[in-house]
Amino acid sequence: DGFVRPDKEGRGMSLCNVHIGKHSTGSEFFNHEERRVRPLLLTKEECRKLRREIDIKGMTIVPLKAYFKGSRVKIKVGLCKGKNQRD
Repeated sequence: DGFVRPDKEGRGMSLCNVHIGKHSTGSEFFNHEERRVRPLLLTKEECRKLRREIDIKGMTIVPLKAYFKGSRVKIKVGLCKGKNQRD
């Protein structure tokens, strides 16, 4: 159940509670924590647009798809409305 939240400084966004597995061939020294908070690389305009959208009551940003491009992991995010009490 991953989600994206704004940083405390208000300058960027962070990806939280997403499991990205360790490399099977790498040693323990070069591997990473699987569920750490990861900063997202966004432009100022993208960050402002998403921040305006999540200020609406009940809206949240969730990761939809993750894929590799070179040595980076790209995350496709989507804006969605949370569940109601009756759901």
